[in-house]
Amino acid sequence: MMKTAIRSIFILLLLAGSTACLALSDLGGGMNADDPSSSDDTGDAPSAGSPQRSRIYDIGVELERQATALAQESFDHFRGWNGAISDQEQAILFKSEAFAASCRLFLKLTESQSDYFRTDYLRTNLFSSFTFIASSFGELEQEMKRGNVMPYALSDCRKILGRLEREFGAWPDADNLAYLDQKYVKARDATVYLIEKRTMGAYTKRPFKSLESLFRYNYDRNRGKNPWEHLVETSEETLAKMRTGSLIDQTFEGKMIIEQSNRKNRGVYLIQDGKKRPLANPEVVARLGGWGKVFEVPREIIEGYEDGEPIDR
Repeated sequence: MMKTAIRSIFILLLLAGSTACLALSDLGGGMNADDPSSSDDTGDAPSAGSPQRSRIYDIGVELERQATALAQESFDHFRGWNGAISDQEQAILFKSEAFAASCRLFLKLTESQSDYFRTDYLRTNLFSSFTFIASSFGELEQEMKRGNVMPYALSDCRKILGRLEREFGAWPDADNLAYLDQKYVKARDATVYLIEKRTMGAYTKRPFKSLESLFRYNYDRNRGKNPWEHLVETSEETLAKMRTGSLIDQTFEGKMIIEQSNRKNRGVYLIQDGKKRPLANPEVVARLGGWGKVFEVPREIIEGYEDGEPIDR
């Protein structure tokens, strides 16, 4: 009887241990459930943004190391020059240290444990932080050019910053300037802008003069016949962060156009000398390049042109 009871207790203990292991695996694949440091939940970043944030942090670690090495290299470079150092050389030293300090702060803000930013503004705030280190790097690079000092470490920092910016560009958000690069945005007054990168971390908004300019630009970039597919809604605050660039003023002068609709018997026109000239038959279309050279545009673009003489041959 005693042996039977002992055997039964042993079996129960084995079953209890097996059940406990299953529950632990369900909690996190063998993690210590009592240890908060072993959890994958960062608590302050949305799950969709976690991979991007992690990659940005990893690149930030690499950048901080390179920036620190660059600052030390600058310090060692000017040490012991007959006990004298010029204002330009001091400028390089201070800008080197300022850039390294900016990278260290960026790294702190990017850490997954950081609760410095609200979750819903994470991407926007992290990119804003990036623009500060990009600006700091630009100031350092400018001083080094003036002092005719261009170490390899400076080029390495620029490459790492470029990788950071590309990572931000792959992180979709309407307030993320890097993501908006080469996209169209519409302002409150209905003006449509093209967002273009000006320098690292700095972007400009270029207004389209008209609907025709938008469609012509879109065709020239081989983006198809619907530019609205590339339109991103963003805030006026985000637009205000960018300088206004040169006006985009393009027309369909010298091109064949047709109304963008399913309506039957749509006319084809050649835009010539600011007028629309109807093409009388398919043979004329073929002579001017064929249907592959005909651009579909909204009716209001066609109606914006005065009538010209028909072309019948």
